[in-house]
Amino acid sequence: MKVALGIGCDRGTPLVTLARAVDEALAVAGLQRGQVTGVGSITLKADETGLLALAAQAGWPLHFYPATQLAEVVVPNPSETVRRHTGSPSVSEAAALLAAGTTEASALCIEKHRLRGDDGRNATVSVARVMPRAAIPPCVANTDPARCFTAAEREAVQSLMQVRRDMRHFTAGAQVAEDVRARLQAALLAAPSVGLMQPLRVLRITDPALRERLAATVDEERMRTAQAMGPRAAEFLALKVEGVRECAELWALVLAPDDGTLFGRRTLASEMAWCSAGAAVQNLWLAARAENLGLGWVSLFEPGDLRRLLSLPVGAAPLGLLCIGPVDRFYETPMLIQQQWRQARPVSAVFTENSWEPSWNTGSCATPEHLPLG
Repeated sequence: MKVALGIGCDRGTPLVTLARAVDEALAVAGLQRGQVTGVGSITLKADETGLLALAAQAGWPLHFYPATQLAEVVVPNPSETVRRHTGSPSVSEAAALLAAGTTEASALCIEKHRLRGDDGRNATVSVARVMPRAAIPPCVANTDPARCFTAAEREAVQSLMQVRRDMRHFTAGAQVAEDVRARLQAALLAAPSVGLMQPLRVLRITDPALRERLAATVDEERMRTAQAMGPRAAEFLALKVEGVRECAELWALVLAPDDGTLFGRRTLASEMAWCSAGAAVQNLWLAARAENLGLGWVSLFEPGDLRRLLSLPVGAAPLGLLCIGPVDRFYETPMLIQQQWRQARPVSAVFTENSWEPSWNTGSCATPEHLPLG
């Protein structure tokens, strides 16, 4: 029998504790390490050195899943405490099932084996029987094999998307190498664009005085936004926005004046221009994270102020300031979740079939901005 492991642990849990917890769980199930095909955990643990070392030492593929995906898996032992810390009521059980290729709780051989290490840090291991996994579809005929992605590459892309963060804190005084900047520019230009209109223009801000004026504009709007937040003003102001002054690279995003493109946008002209610009930024965001650089999209400004500071022509619209550069550390979860400002929606709250879901009519979010946090 082949099995997959799901592992949850405290931050900084050492390799020795994780290895012992795994071996104990396998022994209880009458299994050996050689029967393990892979390990699953939450994306929060993607930088956990003990977990990475365990997988590398044993030669096990390591799969990370976002909290929203783990939360969709029905498990025998959900925990409200785990949900508060991770965004999912289960880590080890749900991750074991997903790594085993199933969401059937009956596949669990060991539901939860817990171990408290000598240093007080905890590890939890779940074991699930591996189910047949659907093969990645082969490439179509006449496609260069080099253009076909392997399962490992697919996992890497999925992991990249899950650890992308909107960063607000950067390493002051750092720089981005010219070759890295060129790769970021190429990623932005490779994005999909309706009618190949590519409406986005980027102004790289290299003038320190201009950067400071832009930062002051952001500060002014930040205070106006706080006033509009009412009872949540103090919480909003606690979400620091230092990137404009600290980041290595500051890029201003501008939507160019309409060029008259009709292909694909005759009935949705402005909407498709905005969507094309957003797709380009997402490409850039993922490319930056793959370079281990942070990126933050700042939209706290009066558009008229940016038009004036950047000398934009009539018809051009400022979309934001992109802060790019090295960071001291990436947020374990999106900052707004970390600060309990909002919670991400689960898959079931976004996808339906054939017609509108009536429960969406309220337009509410998981944690409405106008309500105090309890």
